[in-house]
Amino acid sequence: MVPATETVLVVDDEQGILEALADLLREEGYRVLTASHGREALERMAEVKPDLVLTDWMMPVLDGPALIERLQQDPTLSRIAVLGMSAVDVNGLKRLHPGMEFLQKPFDIRALMKQVRKVLDAHRAREG
Repeated sequence: MVPATETVLVVDDEQGILEALADLLREEGYRVLTASHGREALERMAEVKPDLVLTDWMMPVLDGPALIERLQQDPTLSRIAVLGMSAVDVNGLKRLHPGMEFLQKPFDIRALMKQVRKVLDAHRAREG
């Protein structure tokens, strides 16, 4: 189990995926917030700053790249860890966004949990 203080904001426009990810993360002990697109995610972050944003890349209203750009431009949000998810080739996304971590959809649940932990731990180590 993880500390209950760790909060993950899951952002995905596919309701089934959003709910499944939220349930899995809650079972692992994370506090989970959800949003169906980037604009809604920003609204959630105005209320609660998550430790990690787990975001789909292609969504309506405000997609993953636009969400990441907004996070980076806002000093109050720029230090939040981010993990991207996409059904497109994540190797290409990694080249376009060096230093950012991505999960290839569909993904294995164990791989998801391992990657979430890895990103959170690396972020905590950088932040001191």
